[in-house]
Amino acid sequence: MAQVEWHSVAPAPVVLLTGREPLLLQRAADRLRTLVREKDPEVEIHNLQAGDTTPGELRQVTAPSLFGDARFVLIDNLGRANDQLLDALIDYVQQPEDGVTLVLRHGGEQRGKKLLDTIRKSGAPWVKADPIKKLNDKHAFTLSEFSRARRRIATDAVHALVDAFGSDLAELAATCQQLLSDTQPEPGEEAGPITLRDVEALTAGRVETTAFAVADAAIGGKEREALALLRHAELAGVDPVPLVASFARKLRDVARAAAPGATAQSVGMPDWLFRNQAREARQWTDRGLAAAIQAVASADHGVKGNERDPHWTVQRMVISICRARRIR
Repeated sequence: MAQVEWHSVAPAPVVLLTGREPLLLQRAADRLRTLVREKDPEVEIHNLQAGDTTPGELRQVTAPSLFGDARFVLIDNLGRANDQLLDALIDYVQQPEDGVTLVLRHGGEQRGKKLLDTIRKSGAPWVKADPIKKLNDKHAFTLSEFSRARRRIATDAVHALVDAFGSDLAELAATCQQLLSDTQPEPGEEAGPITLRDVEALTAGRVETTAFAVADAAIGGKEREALALLRHAELAGVDPVPLVASFARKLRDVARAAAPGATAQSVGMPDWLFRNQAREARQWTDRGLAAAIQAVASADHGVKGNERDPHWTVQRMVISICRARRIR
């Protein structure tokens, strides 16, 4: 089976979409539907749910057309198909009909494994859409949203978008599209890079109240700014536990970049992220970095029930980190 990315998949007699990231699965299905319609605007579209579809209905929507009309058939939630439909699909995959694009969506459940194995052996294209969880992967996803639109975006703007919207991939993608629309140049003008200011204008201050924005200011030694952002974050309802976790992640990246002989490849970071963290690491001494990491560890212990006032615990951590940066 030829595995392809969602943005590269092309129509075929049978296409498999599998995984647990609904946004990417939907994008793959939408892309296939659009490509089929571009080729034949009169194509018949059938959207079916596996749990409600019988073998007879499958035969009806995939049977040879008297006039050779093209058909696009999407069967969703294969994990809910009964044995009869799975058996019918196995037979169909081995001998698909001409003029039909059959798209099968499977959410990664155990049910339907024999069908998936049959599709693999058939050589049909396959899109695997797993959830995007790692921070680096979210940065890469955000960059790809703009690169496909042939637009540049500043690194700090990428960070801000992920910090503010990275917990929901659909929201992150929608915000990227809104930014592209809002920053569209006038006819005849060249599009410049999307900046942090553009992100801030769109999100109306949300970026400044995120945990990562507080961490960036503190690690940069900007005590007054970090405390102000912390107050905004607390008013916005940012929970102390993930806030401390964001500090731990940021400091961990700085420490990895500070290691002797470290490279982007050796620490598993994208080149641009490693350059940024290495630049920050040069402003820290080993003693200062150790003190900052200890402050985060102490705060993590405190906000998880070992101190009465988690907000004061976080504030003390921020002050300690800002001052640790000045240790020489």
